[in-house]
Amino acid sequence: MSKRFLLIVLLLLVAPPLDRASAGYLDENPDEVFAAVYERLGVRLPERAARDAFVWLRLEELKREPCDQKSIEDLAAALDKLGYRREAAEGQLNFVRKCGAPTAALHRSVNIYLKLTDFPKAFEAADEFVRREPTNHNARYLRGVALEGLGELRRALVDYAEAVELFNGDRKSISSSVFLREAGVYAALGQYCEAATPIMTWVALDPVSRDTSRSQKMINDYEQRGNCAASKEFHAERFPVRGQKNVVLVKAEINGVRGTFILDTGASYLSMKAEFAERAKISLDGANEIMLATANGLAKGRLSKAGKVQLGKLEAVNVPAVVQKTESASYGSNVDGLLGMSFLARFEVQMAGGFIEVRTRRPK
Repeated sequence: MSKRFLLIVLLLLVAPPLDRASAGYLDENPDEVFAAVYERLGVRLPERAARDAFVWLRLEELKREPCDQKSIEDLAAALDKLGYRREAAEGQLNFVRKCGAPTAALHRSVNIYLKLTDFPKAFEAADEFVRREPTNHNARYLRGVALEGLGELRRALVDYAEAVELFNGDRKSISSSVFLREAGVYAALGQYCEAATPIMTWVALDPVSRDTSRSQKMINDYEQRGNCAASKEFHAERFPVRGQKNVVLVKAEINGVRGTFILDTGASYLSMKAEFAERAKISLDGANEIMLATANGLAKGRLSKAGKVQLGKLEAVNVPAVVQKTESASYGSNVDGLLGMSFLARFEVQMAGGFIEVRTRRPK
């Protein structure tokens, strides 16, 4: 018998036995050990998953500290990697309900449910996300995706629109997927003129890099399907920029009713006062409430459409519009609303020499 073998035997004999707790994931029943954790998270892990050494340690942490945010994040990531994605999603959703944070866990939960094509659960998690962070643009977008999956297209439209409105930063950096999804929903509703508008808005935010033959083809395809072009002739209208605030007041006709509007490239929608909308016969039947970002903060309105909008010789049909119940002076004295990008994006807009010129788009 070699000296080396004798040394190994001696070491084994004198070494302390393994602590039962340190090897618990090998011989203890996880359903019994982690019953309270499972109840809080609303999940019961398969034994194979629970006995994974990393998972076991995270469950032990949550047993000691039920609201440990790092533990739930690590646990969810491990379960996702092991293929137990539903348990990862459900655990994060219920963790936030019990502990009140972090909403990042709700974001991850929604994403998992969407990958599982479980739109009812994705909506449940996204709705919780919106409830806890009502001004979070990601929460609105995710709920919109879930609603679209459920076939709730008009509600999805509002969430996509609000995802843009609530974005806090340079809108040029908003993902194109928001605009593409909004366009797709309008198209699914058979509203092809409205479907072109989000693509036009996305292009208008960065025309140098986005005004391409590909984006124009998408726009033209929608316009042809909706027979949207009011005139194929080239027209241009120029308006002076006045005052310290560079306000541009224009006369426009909405469904044949003439009013005074502020030409505003920073506004997402053609928006108008309720009393003007009534005169212009803007229908609010089935119109969903929408949240808008304005110079005075967030405001609410009803998302509808104007059948025809005319600015001089420039015309557009089926223009998404928002109707607001506002004070008489909210837009300014004797102003009926804002002429925003839901109309202006259908044209080329350029500022130079103290004027804003709005002109027919030239084909690429």
